[in-house]
Amino acid sequence: MQTNFERIKNDIENLAKYNATPGQGVTRSAYSKEDREARNYLIDQMEQLGLEIWEDGFSTLFGRRAGKKADAPAIMIGSHYDSVVHGGMFDGVAGVVTALETMRILEEINFENEYPIDLILMNAEEGETFGPSTGVSNSRAMLGTLTMGELETVKNRHGQTKLEALRAYGVEPDLKAAYRDPKTIKHFIELHIEQGPVLEEEGKDIGLIEFIPGIGRFKARFFGETEDSTAPMKKRKDALVSASKFVLFVDEWMKSLGVGIAGTVGKLTITPNSNQFVPDFVEAVIEIRTFDTKTISPKEIKDKLIHALRLIQEETGVRTELEEMARINYSNPTNPSVMNQSNVEKMQKICHQLGYSYQIINNGTGHDAMMMTDFVSTNMIYIPSKNGVTHHPDEWTDFDAVKKGADVLLHLVMDISKDQEG
Repeated sequence: MQTNFERIKNDIENLAKYNATPGQGVTRSAYSKEDREARNYLIDQMEQLGLEIWEDGFSTLFGRRAGKKADAPAIMIGSHYDSVVHGGMFDGVAGVVTALETMRILEEINFENEYPIDLILMNAEEGETFGPSTGVSNSRAMLGTLTMGELETVKNRHGQTKLEALRAYGVEPDLKAAYRDPKTIKHFIELHIEQGPVLEEEGKDIGLIEFIPGIGRFKARFFGETEDSTAPMKKRKDALVSASKFVLFVDEWMKSLGVGIAGTVGKLTITPNSNQFVPDFVEAVIEIRTFDTKTISPKEIKDKLIHALRLIQEETGVRTELEEMARINYSNPTNPSVMNQSNVEKMQKICHQLGYSYQIINNGTGHDAMMMTDFVSTNMIYIPSKNGVTHHPDEWTDFDAVKKGADVLLHLVMDISKDQEG
């Protein structure tokens, strides 16, 4: 049993038309006109399948294929259909379309599933829209970890808070109504483009994920004094020199901890950013990825960064401070997101049966699946990204590769929706 290549291609190309920046990549921001247009397309497709369709209190869209066991927990499949500004046509959409196509095939073959199957279509995954640590909103709302405080404070590029944007979209958010008891979800499965080069470089069709690294973000700020470039060296309070010491500290510290963690100072904002003046301010953004729960705790990480900044301040005379960029209700960094190993093994067998090559990948980026793992059994399927490019007009995944991912998703859903024990 396989999915339909032409329908998958057609869905992806149709969704790409709902775009605020034609010819400059895909821009379909959460709660925009383009979001609404794409949503209407997806609702139409679900209506054609006779699915039970509803929205929760946070605009997340669902379509259910009833199971023989009406009150049993559901198999939930899907992803997000919003995009970054000037993004690509596959990020998120590949997971939406393959889940939709799975539902089509099940209907066509009159498949009898024991467990209900829920198609989940999310419109607010991208953190770019409202700023770092504000993404994966639909899954957080469903799990009860999204707060009204976030809705009332973070803003998009148009100056709207999430609350204002939702209301303009026609939704009065009700976080209590959006909450879903995790016991009502048997498995959550998300297909996504890899957003990295591994599968393409290794010539593999499918990536199977055992875990997604945890993520933590901080901002370190350095407050020096502006001086002309002629100022004596001993007199200076150079914010960039101070920040440079911190960059080297983070690099050396992360290396000393071994393979269980990685960290990068990947962004610097420098003022006045001129060769004629001593920098008086630098902001450095730190991203930390955790691959296990044993190497070091979130509290130890924060304390170590604060201690390092205090020593640099004493050495250079440049005042320092640290700000956490954590999601509300989550640790910083979060723990690694561990997938259901039994389903990974099932997908390995499915790949063998279909003749698709696969590889275990455990270095992926964050997705809604990352949020789900602490609450419900979760799995992810990756498909190749050309040159590893993502969030860019050049983002590309061959339609045949999307179909292969859809085939694996279909067979897994057919398996676990019959499984009485899982």
